Amino acid sequence: MLELLDITTRADVAIARQHARAEALQAGLGADTAEELAIVATELTTNILKYADEGFFIAQAMPQPRGHSVALVAYDRGPGISNFDLMRQDRQSGGAGAGIGIGAIERLSDRAEVVTGPTGTIWACRFDGPEVERPQGLDVAGLRRSHPTETVCGDAWATLAHRGGVRLALSDGMGHGMSAAEAGQAMAQGAVRRPLETPREKISQLVEELKGSRGGVISILDLHPDIPRMDYGNLGNISCFRLRRGEVKRLVTRDGYVGSAISRPMEEQLDLEPNDLVVLHSDGLRTVNGDVAQSLSGHSALMASALLLARHDLHRSDDISVAAVRWSP
Repeated sequence: MLELLDITTRADVAIARQHARAEALQAGLGADTAEELAIVATELTTNILKYADEGFFIAQAMPQPRGHSVALVAYDRGPGISNFDLMRQDRQSGGAGAGIGIGAIERLSDRAEVVTGPTGTIWACRFDGPEVERPQGLDVAGLRRSHPTETVCGDAWATLAHRGGVRLALSDGMGHGMSAAEAGQAMAQGAVRRPLETPREKISQLVEELKGSRGGVISILDLHPDIPRMDYGNLGNISCFRLRRGEVKRLVTRDGYVGSAISRPMEEQLDLEPNDLVVLHSDGLRTVNGDVAQSLSGHSALMASALLLARHDLHRSDDISVAAVRWSP
């Protein structure tokens, strides 16, 4: 599911449930897990109607360094849940809900996080397939949203375990629509195919392989906790920043694009510390200022991605993608 689903009526709850079930089955999580996702999707979206009248929901499969997960994200602009601790107890759901309570959302999910307050509530729930592993505690997640007039997304991201660490790539195909989606996928999948080269070398390889094609822009991160170091390669306007103990470091970008024979990608190396969070996003999001970046501190890769996707004030009329990785040894 690549579009945000507006939750305004009970009919939308049924659609959200169908989306959650379909994403789980497509990701290979199995029928039993798919039904658990459907239950959680029902509870999340019913709570939107109960506490905020309206909100948004997205169910999306996520590649992992090994295996696949599914993310359920629900958020609203309501007054927050003031009695949240009570609502965590079973059988506390409202009459229109699933009757299982918020506690069951946390129990059925492999990981469930919530941020609630006077400006709204956001849930980020993750369900892992049986083959999911996180090498050396590298937590990887990402979310995409298609252009408002499209059903496919020109942005793509991919990840793979290698060399004792993880490679994460995010790409943005030129324009939007089917051709952009094909270009984005070609770059992202190419970045994690036989990842023997450094990020810069791999992007240079893609420039050569996709010369004259529609192309687009890309960033690649290699995280090596055993060194510990992060290698970063970039070509074009994919933004990247690292959050460490509340301090934001922005990584530079290099003008150019995959598909142009004269483009020359750049590379940068940075040290890596436990609990570092590194975020990539396409230009579908406006520049993330320091205050917004710092608000991601302490959250998982999925919640960090969800918090940015929920910032509609940062949205452009374009495909949007966010991918994040946190080292939590």
